[in-house]
Amino acid sequence: MRLTARPRALLAAAGLMLAFGLTPPAAADTLTPLSPAVPMPAFKIPGISGTSGSDADLRNKVTIIRFWASW
Repeated sequence: MRLTARPRALLAAAGLMLAFGLTPPAAADTLTPLSPAVPMPAFKIPGISGTSGSDADLRNKVTIIRFWASW
């Protein structure tokens, strides 16, 4: 049986929902509590334009730090 694009997409979406979305939640007795928050270590990093940034500039702000390597 050959599926057209629409039924194939619906079948794929249903498969993803079953795989990721409809899994039962973890039981409360299997969850482990998080450890207390640890402060971020102080750092200073050079910027592209010659300026520098530090952890003090980011204090009380939501920050995403992406590490990238080319190896």
